[in-house]
Amino acid sequence: MAKNRIPKKVAGYKVPKTIRKSSVIRTLLGSDLGRDVLANALTAGAGAAAAVLIGERGEIVDATKKGARKGARAMGLATDAIRSAAQAATEVVRDAADSALPKKVRKQAKMRKDATKGPRRGAAVH
Repeated sequence: MAKNRIPKKVAGYKVPKTIRKSSVIRTLLGSDLGRDVLANALTAGAGAAAAVLIGERGEIVDATKKGARKGARAMGLATDAIRSAAQAATEVVRDAADSALPKKVRKQAKMRKDATKGPRRGAAVH
């Protein structure tokens, strides 16, 4: 069986060692379903990050023209883009994992989730 190796660089960007050595990512890359989930997560993440950056295009242009004074704002925009991308990718993975579960397990999980709404059992309500 061939090893699922992740290269040190992809498109000129360094891939962190923690990602390259991750057993979860290697497992996902080992199956068609896993590769599909990763592709969808990356696509959703890139789309979400692009949406944030396009929405703030004017501020990014100002930050590049004015230099270091606006650098903090540009970093804030980058942080927003990364956060949005991570949330979108997480949601895609969660949805894919949910759809891969048997119907009976999904139903039980939904019932548990509905049961936990409201105050906890035995918790004091003020």
